[in-house]
Amino acid sequence: MLVRPRACVYLMAWLFPLLTLLGMQTGGIGSFVLPLFAFVLVPLADLAIGRAPRLPNRAGNQVADWILQGYVPLCLFTLAFGVMQSAHWSHLEWVGNTLSLGVTAGVGIVAAHELGHRRSVWLRTLSRILLWVSAYGHFRVEHNRGHHVWVATPYDPATARRNQPYYAFWWQAVTGTLRGAWTQEAGRLMKLQLPGWHWKNEVWQNIAGTLTLALLAWLVAGNTGLLVYVVQAVIGFSLLEVVDYIEHYGLVRHRFADGHFERTTAAHSWSTNHLVSNWLLFELQRHADHHMRPLVPFSALGDQAESPMLPASYPTMIMLALCPPLWYRVMHPRLDRHYQNLATERGLAAT
Repeated sequence: MLVRPRACVYLMAWLFPLLTLLGMQTGGIGSFVLPLFAFVLVPLADLAIGRAPRLPNRAGNQVADWILQGYVPLCLFTLAFGVMQSAHWSHLEWVGNTLSLGVTAGVGIVAAHELGHRRSVWLRTLSRILLWVSAYGHFRVEHNRGHHVWVATPYDPATARRNQPYYAFWWQAVTGTLRGAWTQEAGRLMKLQLPGWHWKNEVWQNIAGTLTLALLAWLVAGNTGLLVYVVQAVIGFSLLEVVDYIEHYGLVRHRFADGHFERTTAAHSWSTNHLVSNWLLFELQRHADHHMRPLVPFSALGDQAESPMLPASYPTMIMLALCPPLWYRVMHPRLDRHYQNLATERGLAAT
């Protein structure tokens, strides 16, 4: 009976589309209510409430899954409402509302990521539709079949190298994710004796879904609506890539003399267990446990002892990542300490 109240904390994620709608209705400086919430109030709440204790693996929760699925229509409705209202925005409102829509789309990718790992065809379909909002439908293909295999190796476009600034990583990740998705789908179709450009290629299908949303935005609100759709999509997938940057920055799997890499462990993902931001982001920050158990629902994720811990939650780390010198100053000592600890542990194990 105690499970339902615990699951209801994930309703906080709905604040992203709801605050975006509130900002569009309020107008003026009120259009920035969501960015202020996400990048000012949430970090302050994380500081005040702090981290959860290290959690063991938990049971999944059906109520949490319903809340996750509920994000899909909320996100689609918010985008549609924004496109329809965009012709009436002032310049200030255009910036604030489009930024808010982009943040909502970025959190939509978090929800789509979770849905895309499920076995249910219905849930995977919801994942694809939600990814069309941010014009990033190919992400699910590369993430599931590429990133989870090659994470923390040079073959993974979503793993940031040490000393690589976010802005260089962004290009690597955006282009590499698309190439990787195409390669994965072409390989799958080859096994079916079909050409890579066949309509069954999921990359083509996702491009068609994205173009359909773009066309609808243009039909509803002309060039203004189309521009809003495009800009919020770029903001959305750029937020995804800054999160990717944070999650594996500088972490590398050892390569053996025969060319094979060591198996992926929790030591190859940064995590954080700040309560508020984890509730808002469907436990995405328990990232190491997700890599260890990718098919486990987000509400069942716990902590992995080997995982290095970030000094702050994702909203704060995102702001740091946008300033490379500050990011390096904060992260490199922690990265060095992580590998020193690993070397010590492996040396003790060898003796």
